Amino acid sequence: MTKREENWLKGYETLKNYIEEHKQLPNKKKVENRGLLNWWKYNKKCMKQGTLNDEKVRMLTELSNMRNIKQ
Repeated sequence: MTKREENWLKGYETLKNYIEEHKQLPNKKKVENRGLLNWWKYNKKCMKQGTLNDEKVRMLTELSNMRNIKQ
């Protein structure tokens, strides 16, 4: 696994944990979580451009679905 892949998975896990805890994406007005939100936006953009592999697309779609579930 490359360093880039490790960093991607770290970003994914961090955002997944955040969504599990808060049931939503980080607030863009709160500086402490802005990096997570930027990671999400960047990867959504890559997804739309078709530059992400199928596995990453599936994982991001899963995150997207998680935040829509209200408990």
